[in-house]
Amino acid sequence: MIDTGAVGINFEDQVVGGSGLHTIEAQAARIKAIRAKADEKGIPFFINARTDLFLKLSDPVRHAPLVDEAIERAAAYAQAGASGFFVPGLSNPDLIGRVCEAVSLPVNIMMRPGMDVRALAGLGVARISYGPGPYRAMIEWLKGEAVRVYRQG
Repeated sequence: MIDTGAVGINFEDQVVGGSGLHTIEAQAARIKAIRAKADEKGIPFFINARTDLFLKLSDPVRHAPLVDEAIERAAAYAQAGASGFFVPGLSNPDLIGRVCEAVSLPVNIMMRPGMDVRALAGLGVARISYGPGPYRAMIEWLKGEAVRVYRQG
């Protein structure tokens, strides 16, 4: 990635093509290797370390017990050289605030319906991602328009 000119990445801890998450130690080692390569090349590469803890449990009521592990992951990822910490799926303001207070890295949250940018900033969120939301909304609108045109003959 660095050799292609990229200046940063979202680097998830989910096992892609498998199941579950990488262990904290394994993910920290992966981040450390990326940081070492970037430093070797003299690139101020931004590693947005993403934890998918909250994506695996879509019910926000079940998120509270995962916050301590998220904070533990953030600390390990920061020590390994991460530049930011991304917690997509976390939507409870109290839990977001708790993560922001405990994590030394800038915290990135995925925007969800009903969330307010100013409120998130007030909790300490440094970056907001919209992910696929705008694209999905546009596709739904486009489908509706296609149906409307089709029905007109």
